[in-house]
Amino acid sequence: MNLFFFISFYFLFLFSIVGYGNLFKNIFNQKENNLGYLGIFGILTLIIFTYFINFFIPIYPTLSLFLLIFGITLFIKFLKNDFKIFKKDFFILILVFIFLIIFILSAKNHDDFPYYHFSYINIITQLENVFGLGNFNHGFRTPSSIFYLSSVFNLPGTDYNLIHLSPVFFLGFANFIFLKKINLNLKNKENFSIILLSIMSLALINIFFYRMAEHGTDRSAQIIILLIFVEIIESINKKYLVEDQLNKLIILITLAVSLKAFYLIYIILFFPLFIFQQNKKKFLIKLIKSKIFFICSSFFFILITINFINTGCFVYPLAMTCNENLVWSISLVEVNHMNEWYQLWSKGGASPNYIVDNRGDYISSFNWLSNWIDVYFFNKVTDFVLGLTFLMLIIFIFFFKKKLNFKSFVNKKIIFLYLILILLFMEWFYNHPALRYGGYHLIALLIFIPSALFLDSKVKFDKTLSIKINIILLIILLVFASRNLNRISKEIKLYNYDIFKNASYNKEFKNYEILNRILEIKKCNLSVDSCVKEAMKYKRFMNKDLFYKER
Repeated sequence: MNLFFFISFYFLFLFSIVGYGNLFKNIFNQKENNLGYLGIFGILTLIIFTYFINFFIPIYPTLSLFLLIFGITLFIKFLKNDFKIFKKDFFILILVFIFLIIFILSAKNHDDFPYYHFSYINIITQLENVFGLGNFNHGFRTPSSIFYLSSVFNLPGTDYNLIHLSPVFFLGFANFIFLKKINLNLKNKENFSIILLSIMSLALINIFFYRMAEHGTDRSAQIIILLIFVEIIESINKKYLVEDQLNKLIILITLAVSLKAFYLIYIILFFPLFIFQQNKKKFLIKLIKSKIFFICSSFFFILITINFINTGCFVYPLAMTCNENLVWSISLVEVNHMNEWYQLWSKGGASPNYIVDNRGDYISSFNWLSNWIDVYFFNKVTDFVLGLTFLMLIIFIFFFKKKLNFKSFVNKKIIFLYLILILLFMEWFYNHPALRYGGYHLIALLIFIPSALFLDSKVKFDKTLSIKINIILLIILLVFASRNLNRISKEIKLYNYDIFKNASYNKEFKNYEILNRILEIKKCNLSVDSCVKEAMKYKRFMNKDLFYKER
């Protein structure tokens, strides 16, 4: 796909997503005036649609085209009704996404993309939900909602050349939200800590998450978590949460969990919001009666159902949630083996070409710590921490005051939230201490939150402050641009990549192998003559395809 068509579809999908977001806003009576959040709402809407539709039919390219056209229709309606309100913001949003074009020009995608990301997308665009899909690839056992969102980008005639676009929309809408918070608080001359926290978050997602090939299923979720913490800190000093704020947090946590299931533990973030409400009963009633809570709870049920259909486990790989007596289910031996493998991988005990001896002993207690420090901490973690240190040095140079505001951090609500953050960090470090599994945002927030609060002294909201902020934002922009332009230059040389002729990633034949295998097994069942020796078995169950291994 040439560059012109690639960029054209890119913006058509942007408008469509905003259209769906406005539909979501109107249905659930959200009083949201931030275009970035309309984008987040639109993403969630499309994800829910695709999950539900795929129960019955594949996400065919023609269906994706219909969803695109319908979204654009909703966007046009949105422009007619609300363009005057959002006029300035709309043009800023367009500028953000124009700038992010250099982010999506890539010959290389995430390392797991050819392994299972593409294959899963390929399957849901050709087949409805399949029982036992997890038997084909362990990556199919924990599908991310980003696969379902990506399936919408497979239009007729595009040959999957747009399906890697998903991360840019998370990055773009988050960028706009943080910029909007900076601008709004500057205008109102308040919440300097939120301004700083938004600047720090912008730096993190644009400087450290600048390569699309590193996003996969992980970094979009971490971007969402950053939004959650900013929203909580912004609202934590209020005596009560308005319904729209509460709904926004429900939506963000739901989206994070759908992207990566282990973020389910982040539901604990509702606890400080609840504990410091003056009227706790009213808070609970408001939560339970919320239409958003109902739709998100229903979506959680869908996510659990998909897990069960794929693996026989409600929450894979938690063995206690698995029923191995089902014909398609993953055996408990395999579940426990994969649990061990996930821990080995995150604790530096395994790689594609390496695995430690005595694996059970290695992951028990803290036996892994010394090796993890050698092979991972002094490789990736230190690089990240050094980068954060340099970032914070710049922030302090620009905004340091002789008198730091220690009082703001003595706030018991903030302390309680920070303790929960430390608890989440400890859980991450003990169970899966790899940066991609939440380490980036946890380490960053442990530094960002106290720094932002300490620097939140009595600042003068004058032109000087605005100039300082704009300089930092310009630095972030330039670093992001230079790193991506350098990356593109290297990829052109390394992959013989012509961005004008093919603005997408490299596809390989192996991307289609699992779908072809599934179709062959089905064909084998229909015609014995066409059968080849195959370990995977097939039958119909509840009018759906079911694949299983004989034990």
